[in-house]
Amino acid sequence: MDDTETASDWDVGFRQGAARAADGPAVLFERRYVGKPGHQVLFTSALGPSSGTGLCCLHATAYSARSLSPLMTAMAPRRRVFAVDTPGYGGSDRPSARPTIEGYARLIDEALDLAAEGQVDLFGYHTGALIAAELARQRPDRIRRLILVGVPFLHGAEQMDWRIRLARPAALTADLRQFEERWNFLVSQRPPGMSLDRGFENFVDELRSYPTNWWAHEAAFTFDVAACLAGVNQPTLIINPANHLSAPSRLAAAALKNGVLHEMPHLENAIFDVASDELASIMDAFL
Repeated sequence: MDDTETASDWDVGFRQGAARAADGPAVLFERRYVGKPGHQVLFTSALGPSSGTGLCCLHATAYSARSLSPLMTAMAPRRRVFAVDTPGYGGSDRPSARPTIEGYARLIDEALDLAAEGQVDLFGYHTGALIAAELARQRPDRIRRLILVGVPFLHGAEQMDWRIRLARPAALTADLRQFEERWNFLVSQRPPGMSLDRGFENFVDELRSYPTNWWAHEAAFTFDVAACLAGVNQPTLIINPANHLSAPSRLAAAALKNGVLHEMPHLENAIFDVASDELASIMDAFL
């Protein structure tokens, strides 16, 4: 996509057949830490092309870059792709105080200073979508384009309801039953198309961040998303599966100055498990 095109120009071109399939050998991943001891951030890079604008991927809460590995595998033959474990999640050190979305964006920006040269594109999923949008607003010189999925653009009582359900402070106890709800949601009742191994890995990610696994959700559900989106000028693609965040994502697309919405009504959940090649084709055409 030429830098002079708008997001809407891309949408017309893609619907005329710009997508392509991606098949190839297994992709290797390289992991490294950046930052000072106690403030280190884990980067995971898919080994592939070393030139061109890099794609930095930001995961949902309370997971890690590992959750995006199928998408990164599909993107790796096309471009340089890497992911960041949000501070306090996965392998990244926990901040000394609970950050806001603005704070998470600054922490990731500082990590990019150490790990990436020049401009990058951002992909953000759920909470990662808000951090990506805020980082793009803060650093228009660094962030070239955005791709967002599952944007929690919520208001009023709906936002408060999500905050109450997902941002509940926790305290570690010796009672195994404190993890029963998460086990049922992530493993026993995992969505169709997600393997038992992947569901278990998501559960382990949640355990790694416990008992502060709620921090990023608190940041997300107290964040002024409207003000953030109004300040984003970069071309932005919102990919919209048919799930509980479809309507908020449509509102987010409408709030952007240069946004385009790509509906995917045939997808619901476990989108990286069942449709990574399709997603990668859509993303690569936009970028």
